[in-house]
Amino acid sequence: MTKIIFGIVTFREKFWESPSFNSLVASAKKLGETVTIFIFDNTDVENWDANAGYNPDEKIKISYMHNPTNPGISAAYNTIAKFAKDHHFSHIVFLDQDTELPEDFCLVYSKVAENSADIAAPLIYENEKLLSPGIYKNYRSSFYESIQSDSIPLKNNSCINSGLMIKTDFFFKTGGYNQSLRLDFCDHEFIARVGNFTESLKIIPTKLEQNFSTNTNPRDKALFRYQLYIKDLKAFKKINNNDYKVSLFVDLPHLIRLTLQYKSLAFIKQRFF
Repeated sequence: MTKIIFGIVTFREKFWESPSFNSLVASAKKLGETVTIFIFDNTDVENWDANAGYNPDEKIKISYMHNPTNPGISAAYNTIAKFAKDHHFSHIVFLDQDTELPEDFCLVYSKVAENSADIAAPLIYENEKLLSPGIYKNYRSSFYESIQSDSIPLKNNSCINSGLMIKTDFFFKTGGYNQSLRLDFCDHEFIARVGNFTESLKIIPTKLEQNFSTNTNPRDKALFRYQLYIKDLKAFKKINNNDYKVSLFVDLPHLIRLTLQYKSLAFIKQRFF
């Protein structure tokens, strides 16, 4: 029997105010079935009360966990997966808090879950541009103009985490997410290992809209975000045992882009000093 749990990872936002939660609940109502949602709240505030002001809906069942130490997305996804396994959910769907879901989201995912695909991903857009799945070579992503087929090979392709649906038993077969990567690179590192267990990625025939707010951060927030990026970058280099290639194709281009975007040498100072 197909049984799906939807996992949403939040940070400094009450889950019931997030686009992903609200659009998921709206889709569940349209489907007319009760859905189960696991909220992993990474908000780094001890007395954070995300439930304040929230009125439960009869069409959803919520399991909520708050970890003020903010262990990262990888730890959150692994926790959600363990809950799924312990409570006998056949499939897991991972969602970012800033993903907007279409009205038929639950219906489409329920239908896809009935087939035999171990892992499947939707089409993720930002401002009408297809961002995921995408081409992934030399640790760098580039974009397809469109994807028309119902599956793509995992070799030289990857996808972001949000919207990803995976069979629970298959998730644990792959080893789950690498928790040394708290935020950046965790999706591509995971998908690369998934490629050792299956050759293709099923395409879910639905369009999700993603808001990448980090693209428009003010400089102080961008510097804070870059500090986190550097930590994951170092871990990613160690995992791949390829400092030179990651530096050439990932580290240096990203640093140059930020320096030019913000017209500031602060990123170079943070990276090397």
